[in-house]
Amino acid sequence: MQNNTCYTSRLIGSPEKTISFRAVAEKIDRLDSLAAAQERSRSYLINQAINNYIELHAYQDALVRKGLEEMRRGRVVSHQDVVKRMRRAGRSRRLSGR
Repeated sequence: MQNNTCYTSRLIGSPEKTISFRAVAEKIDRLDSLAAAQERSRSYLINQAINNYIELHAYQDALVRKGLEEMRRGRVVSHQDVVKRMRRAGRSRRLSGR
């Protein structure tokens, strides 16, 4: 590794792709500092961030789709009912000493 650039040889037909994007210089500097502290390449940290982003948003998307399906089936609770339930739950916690 030299200047936080990792050089590796790859086999032809590698499933990896190269991308390019713009970022604020300060963010790149911070990324490079983190990479150096962890003894990792900039590319490694960027790939980790992309993986985390994809996993988080796939999870959120699945929850939204599940909620929409529940709504289509008529399995919904009105806002007023939710507020009533929350108030009742709050009172029962206070009474039980939780």
